[in-house]
Amino acid sequence: MPGAIINSGARVGSNVILNTAASVDHECTIGDGVHIGPGTRLSGLVTIGVATWIGTGSTIRESVHIGDDVFVGAGSLILKDIPDGVVAYGSPAKVIRGNPSVPTLEASLR
Repeated sequence: MPGAIINSGARVGSNVILNTAASVDHECTIGDGVHIGPGTRLSGLVTIGVATWIGTGSTIRESVHIGDDVFVGAGSLILKDIPDGVVAYGSPAKVIRGNPSVPTLEASLR
């Protein structure tokens, strides 16, 4: 599947990377500076904060909120909200630790 799919009502910020075969369902909101890996699926009403990275092949369930400066590992299944400034991964995804690169990510958007 070439390209990415962005469905109706989705809002995408500036400097966002949506990789090949990524899918963004209805009424999702993607913040500035977000990187969404290839093959990632966002169900409807998902919100992703600023400067967040979502790893290849991850799936985010409907109505989940992912905070700012979050790193989600490849292949993760996100079923619950994830707070700002953490690293999370797994199936289902769990917060593993704080994100040591938070100052670098924030600075890159200024």
